[in-house]
Amino acid sequence: ISVCASKNSAICASTSKSKPDSPPQRPFIPPWADQDPAQPPPSPDANPASGQPPPDGQAQPPVPAPPQPQPADLTPHGRFAGFRRALGRFASSGDRCEARTALGHWARTSMGGSQAGTARVARAVRTGGAALAGIARAGAGLAPVAGALDVRTLAGLSVDVAIDRIVDAFCPSGILDEDVARLAIGEALATAMSGIDTFDPAALDANSVRVATLTFVGELVFVQIAGDGSKSLAAAPSPTAAVQREADLRSLIREVTDVIGTPILEATGNVLTPPAMTSLVSRLVQAVEKEISTWQ
Repeated sequence: ISVCASKNSAICASTSKSKPDSPPQRPFIPPWADQDPAQPPPSPDANPASGQPPPDGQAQPPVPAPPQPQPADLTPHGRFAGFRRALGRFASSGDRCEARTALGHWARTSMGGSQAGTARVARAVRTGGAALAGIARAGAGLAPVAGALDVRTLAGLSVDVAIDRIVDAFCPSGILDEDVARLAIGEALATAMSGIDTFDPAALDANSVRVATLTFVGELVFVQIAGDGSKSLAAAPSPTAAVQREADLRSLIREVTDVIGTPILEATGNVLTPPAMTSLVSRLVQAVEKEISTWQ
């Protein structure tokens, strides 16, 4: 996919948030990974749909226990250790080979493989899938799906304001991967509409949707890696170098996402519904992480 050679990348501000290492014997896929925000409780006088309250003392049906993770699905002790050591070496040297080694270790061991890594961001994938479908429909001149923001109504706003409205509409609060989803969607839309000052839904052509989709996938992978890396990039020789290393890491991830994802998008064609776009994004994330897992 790429050679082990240092490449320049535009300096970007850090967007990652450190997270603590997971204790051993926890599932690779957290139980909250695909949860929607909790619904508010019903009012005290709310009745069942039938209009009749349940008889006093009537037992409610038991809630089945969630399936228990199997040993193969549990994280090993120090799952991030090898990844962080290699990432620290990359931060210190800037050697792209070290970056590839770090990311390969992350995909294979820290994530437990591409399937588990994709499931880990399932909620963010659904959020992004809905947003991408929304802009694709707006670009095609179609009305939104029921209950979704009509992106066409944002015409004439500044691009920054329009992106904020789209992110707020499609990324609800109350989910644990909210930051991941918002960062990835915002970056994807900003990249797809780069150079445009005023938002114009008619400008959301097939290429814009392609760019936004690939950028979103790359950002989902990047934001996970930046967070899981904790303070590894602090091994860079200076704060300026640390920012450059993060930019180089993002560039590497975008490169592999473009190479792996473009043929998949070309074979798929236009995708205009949230479920179909979610399925496509999930497939892309898994394909990218599978490729990264082969890096040594």
